[in-house]
Amino acid sequence: MSNRPTRRRFIATSAAAAAVISQHKALALPWQEPITPDDPTPYKLFFDQPAETWQDSLPVGNGRLGACVFGQPGKDRIQLNEESIWDGELRDRNNPLAGETVQKMRQLLFAGQVAEAEALVLTDFISVPRRLPCYQTLGDLHLDFGPMEGVTDYRLELNLDTAIAATTFAHNGVRYRREVFSSAPDQVIVIRLTSDKIGKISFAATLDRPANFETDALAQNRLKIFGEALPVNDDPGLPVKERQVGIRYYAELLAVSTDGITSTKSNTLTVTNATAITLFLDCATNYRYPAGDAIMRQAVVRNILAAASRPYAELRMRHIVDHQRLFRRSAIVLGDAEDANAAVATDKRLQKIKAGGEDLGLLGIYFQFGRYMLISSSRPGNFAANLQGIWNESVDPPWGSKYTININIQMIYWLAERGNLSDLHAPLFDLIDRTRNPGYVTAQKYYGAGGYVVHHNTDIWGDSSPVDGLGGGVWPMGAAWLSLHLWDHFDYTGNISFLRDRAYPRLRENALFLLDYLVTDPKTERMVTGPSCSPENKYKLPDGSAHNVCMAPTMDIEIVRAVLTRLLQAASVLAASPNWDATTDAELHNRARLALIKLPSFQIGKAGNLQEWQQDYAENEPGHRHISHLFALFPDDQITPQRTPDLARAARVTLDRRLVNGGGSTGWSRAWILCCMARLHDGDAAYTSLLRLLSDSTRGNMFDVCGTKADSPFQLDGNIGGSTGMIEMLLQSHASGGSNEVAQMRGMESAANVIRLLPALPKAWPNGSFRGLRARGGLEIDLQWQNGKATQATLKAHLDLTHHILAPKGQRIASVSPQTTEPIPGTGPDELVLPVKAGESFTVHFS
Repeated sequence: MSNRPTRRRFIATSAAAAAVISQHKALALPWQEPITPDDPTPYKLFFDQPAETWQDSLPVGNGRLGACVFGQPGKDRIQLNEESIWDGELRDRNNPLAGETVQKMRQLLFAGQVAEAEALVLTDFISVPRRLPCYQTLGDLHLDFGPMEGVTDYRLELNLDTAIAATTFAHNGVRYRREVFSSAPDQVIVIRLTSDKIGKISFAATLDRPANFETDALAQNRLKIFGEALPVNDDPGLPVKERQVGIRYYAELLAVSTDGITSTKSNTLTVTNATAITLFLDCATNYRYPAGDAIMRQAVVRNILAAASRPYAELRMRHIVDHQRLFRRSAIVLGDAEDANAAVATDKRLQKIKAGGEDLGLLGIYFQFGRYMLISSSRPGNFAANLQGIWNESVDPPWGSKYTININIQMIYWLAERGNLSDLHAPLFDLIDRTRNPGYVTAQKYYGAGGYVVHHNTDIWGDSSPVDGLGGGVWPMGAAWLSLHLWDHFDYTGNISFLRDRAYPRLRENALFLLDYLVTDPKTERMVTGPSCSPENKYKLPDGSAHNVCMAPTMDIEIVRAVLTRLLQAASVLAASPNWDATTDAELHNRARLALIKLPSFQIGKAGNLQEWQQDYAENEPGHRHISHLFALFPDDQITPQRTPDLARAARVTLDRRLVNGGGSTGWSRAWILCCMARLHDGDAAYTSLLRLLSDSTRGNMFDVCGTKADSPFQLDGNIGGSTGMIEMLLQSHASGGSNEVAQMRGMESAANVIRLLPALPKAWPNGSFRGLRARGGLEIDLQWQNGKATQATLKAHLDLTHHILAPKGQRIASVSPQTTEPIPGTGPDELVLPVKAGESFTVHFS
């Protein structure tokens, strides 16, 4: 490592870099840049002060590269992430004693010897090692501008419509602007610094990381950071050699200045007396480039030089156009179109809600923030969003920042179809595919079953074995739940090829596992699951002892019912398509039908609640954050107020009991409750949960937190679950079917989708509109309402299908235009049965 500084004005470090210099547009002064002004948008977060902590920073991302912006005038920090930096590696963690242990645990549980069954878990069932790999930070870019006292006109802003974070302020008569975005078209993080007077930008740039890194200068305008993401808290029982494994990473920072002097010394890049400068950053890992470090470096250099060869205005516009094609597909507007609080800083607006007030305009921003976060962390070809999306400042983050699949990752993807971001569902499907091979092995070794299984956590290698401990580890339903997302994608898009080639095979493999996993309860002769648990709750036995592990928790049975039902529905659809043999899997389908009949029925407890376990146990924690047994209400549709009113009432009792005992204490838990209240058509209760989500579990920068304390960790699920809940309040399109097994087996016709408009509109939202929300069956809907009543809706068809449209409660359908298709008479004036062709649009008027 050389300490000798080198000084050049530009970046002539190679032939490729020299080409950048010839791009005179890239070197234009800031007032010469042909940047088209951004369209005015209400969708901005802004603040009167910089972020002091990471949890108050502003996120940008392109699905692969993430950054969190602090906006400090003097010593700024931009925290960096790349999606594939994980510690650890793919290992066979399957416990060699598990196959025998599962049989013992079943015998003990059937005999009522719960404590004895649980005693086997940590030694003979949980994987070896117990810990899964963690997602780790790439590190930090530090920009030291020197002391900047007396800053005025400060503003830190995140424009959700352009996906650009900007810091603006004045100091000593100079106006400064810093922009940060993560470009999907150009696959780099871009940082642009400008001043309105010549030569006023000087700073020192460094890269670092909490652990396991090296950094150095490459030339007068480039820095690198590289290393290995080693585990911080690996299993101490493993030999040291086995523990020191992780993903190797390599990143570079390139500085391109319009003027001034750029130099490097040791690990610091210095810019002096510039007027405008652009920084480019990219990172590669040996997960993507296993051929060696040299290939990683080549990939990074190729990206940053290609990006640097474009004028900044072009880079910026390419990024904006790409982002807006997704972001502008849908919106929710509550109250007046003009936001009366638009000039109030976001954290101050949120504080009003925390103090018991309301801000309808902020709710529309909150909805779009959830969509923004999904767009920024889940792009086709990239990894699925993890617990923190792609934003994590730690090498030892909360819960490993991994994929927790007993609710959290599923919640992140609830929004994809409903929020008109269907193409962003693809990374989750890729994650599902990566779990298959490990899952086949675990299914056989643990349960002697076909198909594949994944427990409550996985990682980028698709780990499938049970990890951690009793609370959630003994729960083999993760893959089964995830497979239902594939069905949902078909249900919304009607893509028969996807159903045939991807959704049906995954449903089939999960059905194979579940049917082999089910055993007959010797007392009831019902087919039950187990050993398992109701994530992550405990029940009390009559002796007062608390336990997790059980047979046939209600959630398990609901997921089995859902998977087998969707398998049969998928087969029914495919039977009518060309080149499909209707006799395919006939034996499997018959097994599924028999199992559906023999599954335990729902049970209502003595308190009128939906039972979480087969026995009416007392709960060890009545306000537990998980409401696992309400899976049947949301996201599934086995319980509905129309088809199963008694069960719907029992679900409501369950929700009320949870809430009165302090439930909904994490952001994601409150978001799930919000969705459930919407499914019960209680708009006011849903709105109360939305306000509590914002007041109790949302920071000033809109980050959801997993708790109610000031230092509770950020999790993405609550943000996106909150946005999903807002849609469910305004539009629902789940099947009208309930829990009747015979009806469930009859296929698509028995579960016809019903489009419900404003099913849970609260009194607090008398006026509003939404556009671009999606319903099942390929329908896109815009709707306006006034004084609590829908005025008109526009339906845009993407499939040839017949839709059942229900008017909002208390309203009638007055007319449909144009009358190109004759509506079929419904069951009453509040129902419209409308055959449509793809590409048609209809306007429905309400009385």
